[in-house]
Amino acid sequence: MRTDEKEVKIELRGETEAVITRYFNAPRPLVFDCFTKPDLMRRWLIGPEGWSLDSCELDLTAGGKYLYVYADSQGSRMGVYGTFTEVRAPEIVANTENFAMDMSTFDPDAPEDPAATVESRVFTEAGKKTLMTHHYRFASPEIRKMVFESGADEGMEACYRELDRILLQMR
Repeated sequence: MRTDEKEVKIELRGETEAVITRYFNAPRPLVFDCFTKPDLMRRWLIGPEGWSLDSCELDLTAGGKYLYVYADSQGSRMGVYGTFTEVRAPEIVANTENFAMDMSTFDPDAPEDPAATVESRVFTEAGKKTLMTHHYRFASPEIRKMVFESGADEGMEACYRELDRILLQMR
């Protein structure tokens, strides 16, 4: 069966999990770098319409923290943050994921939400391409439903199309 490999494919598992797969036409180390190096992430991890990745801080080690802050033209800022639970370059990066909808009240020293999303991205060589398998485990069926009803899959695809353009330029 032949399908468009550049299409985001979503498989819902059980009540709280989702698996997203997508191919990238580039070698695995380069794709991994684009998902883990701040200077490359800023180029394609675009966020919601009208928002851009303003700052990207990460300690890419198991137990290391990360914080990605998005900003819009009106000065609003929101963040995505968490802890890396596993890192094996260029194969896997796993982490918790939390959201700070208003960075003016964000406390980086506060404990993470125990209901944080747990996610992993596995990068597999597929000939001259790379298959990314992104596994999510949400805290509840309601959170998973909210994420996918909010258009997260369309946002991911927009980011990945931008990443495709960057990978083409880098090869």
